[in-house]
Amino acid sequence: MQRNKGLKETEPILEQRLLKLLVRLLIVILLLNPVIVFLDTGSLIASILCPTFVLALMFVLNKKRSLSRLNVLLFNIVVIVSFFLHAEAILNCRYSEYIIEDIYRISRKYYFNKPYLDKTFRDKEFIVQYKTNKQGFRISAEDDPETTVNKADWLFIGDSYTQGAQVQYEDLFTSKLYDSFSNKIIVNAGISGFGIADEYYYFINEGRKLRPEKVFLQICNFNDFMNVKEKSSGFSDYLMHYSNFARLVLYNFKYANPAELPLGRWTEPFYPDVKSNRDYNIFYTEQSEQKIRDLKNFEHYLSKLNKAVKDIGAELIVFQIPTKEQIYYKYFEEVVTAFKLDIEKLDMKYPNTFLKNLCDGNEITYIDLLDDFLTAEGELFYQFDEHLNVPGHVQVANSISKYLLVEEDCQRPTLLSRLNVGDRYPNIAINSHGTLTYQSFRDGNFELFLSDTLLLNIERLTWNNIDEAHPYISPDGNLIAFTEGDQAGLKTKVALMQANGNGRKYITTQENTFGAIPAFNHTGTKIAYAEWQFDADGKLSNPRIVIFDLLQGEKHVITSDSFEHWRPVFSPDGKKLYFIAKENNNQFDIYEYSLDEGVRRNITNTPYDEWDPAISPDGKTLVYAAQKNNNWDLFLHDLQLNQCKQLTDSQGDEWDPAFSPDGISLYYAGTFGLRNGIFKLTLN
Repeated sequence: MQRNKGLKETEPILEQRLLKLLVRLLIVILLLNPVIVFLDTGSLIASILCPTFVLALMFVLNKKRSLSRLNVLLFNIVVIVSFFLHAEAILNCRYSEYIIEDIYRISRKYYFNKPYLDKTFRDKEFIVQYKTNKQGFRISAEDDPETTVNKADWLFIGDSYTQGAQVQYEDLFTSKLYDSFSNKIIVNAGISGFGIADEYYYFINEGRKLRPEKVFLQICNFNDFMNVKEKSSGFSDYLMHYSNFARLVLYNFKYANPAELPLGRWTEPFYPDVKSNRDYNIFYTEQSEQKIRDLKNFEHYLSKLNKAVKDIGAELIVFQIPTKEQIYYKYFEEVVTAFKLDIEKLDMKYPNTFLKNLCDGNEITYIDLLDDFLTAEGELFYQFDEHLNVPGHVQVANSISKYLLVEEDCQRPTLLSRLNVGDRYPNIAINSHGTLTYQSFRDGNFELFLSDTLLLNIERLTWNNIDEAHPYISPDGNLIAFTEGDQAGLKTKVALMQANGNGRKYITTQENTFGAIPAFNHTGTKIAYAEWQFDADGKLSNPRIVIFDLLQGEKHVITSDSFEHWRPVFSPDGKKLYFIAKENNNQFDIYEYSLDEGVRRNITNTPYDEWDPAISPDGKTLVYAAQKNNNWDLFLHDLQLNQCKQLTDSQGDEWDPAFSPDGISLYYAGTFGLRNGIFKLTLN
């Protein structure tokens, strides 16, 4: 009887414990809702594991009364975490318009653009689209974010003046430099808030991997000489980086609103109090220990960056952008009057003198933009924003170009393409008034275009979801032959249409017979192209060269299909064909074939591929692209002297050459890092 009584007494205790446990479980589940976790993280695994872990921990601690305090502490932590998770979910799902965008990823001792950004920045003075590729480099609106750059001729490092988030990508001074140096791979690695310490750590961790020939360091007198120190990201930085709610709460504590500043705009390095000017104002002649320390640190990191650049065989070039107060008296007068500054204590050329002396002492090339800015017409900065406007970026590009054009006295091509959309295969009608055709990537596939030779008056010829490529215009400019269909699947047709895009018909009409890359002869009566077949088992034959007679409607086979033949072009007199062939599974060489005699001659015999042959109007010179040193460049081959000359030698890829009707110029396509398009080069 006594034993049964004990059992009855323990039942209420068990019930109480079970009830407490259930209450705690319910509270934890409500606080750490899996749905909320999923909304915040986007991870199904996290939404399952996180609540499960907390519940398991609560079970363990509930069994150990000695850990009751820890149990309470854990419960409080869960409450706090849950509050933030719910606030984050509510902000993201219900009040997304209040989210402050975070466009940076945090790296050790610096930060950089996040990949795949596509944001619109609005201010009372500008509206800008800000887009980045998978590496975090800024690109234009029409660029493919999957396109990457793995090498550079020139690398630009700087703060927000180089980043240029106040202007469109096309208006950046680094983009404007392509007007004069279109055959350079130019990379813009400017990031708002970068100081020389950040710039040094970015270069040694990421920038030097691009192996640039020149590294341009942008310095601005606005704030580059103050708070010079190595940055380290704290807990609040990471919290703001990963949480929209935390960023909303903490942003105004860490960053001032321009509307709340004394003059309604950023006025660094000028301050309304003497102490701040002594500490941070580079123009203020009085120097505190803080300013002296900053200037010494600046010299230290400049020296380290210079050494790191030289270690990879590159050259460091420093260019210095002035402030608004150095250029325009109205802004100078505004800060002097509002902040009651003593003009006698200001030296408005000191930072320029200081930096020049540092560069001279370290044997660093130095470009001072002060004089160019002083003599420029119009305002180069926004009125309220402290950054460069579009004319300001143009002026920086012009000033840097002026220096580089003297240093690099060589022939440069002209970039004709206005958009960065993969324009390729330019071809000009020989007997017409400068009619040019080319292909371009639009609406998810390749389309054909007609233009003048400067690509100013452009007409789109095709509008569909089928690839049209390799256009070749007839000598009179009335017809266009081209490749239609899926190139990757090798199921393409050779098509013909009028130069206005109408009247399409096909040259390759036989079943399981395909073709590509056609070319007219110089009378416009014949078309040569590569042709191949799929047999009943789906086996693919090697491409062979055929000629189709447009007048007779007959096809003539020129080569066998024992190995690959591609890209035929006629000689001006119509007696020869030039094409590429790949014998014995080696590289592609260029061959000359006599149509009268049936004799084939190997024009090139190198250990690398040649491609894209084109013949000059007089029939004396062959131009082609070759992949020498794993890079595509253009070569000229004198057919009479049997001599070859390399025409381009860049880090970019040049291909698809075509002569102008007078033989004076070459048109070709090129890709230089994130830039691409059609170029024109005048031959010597």
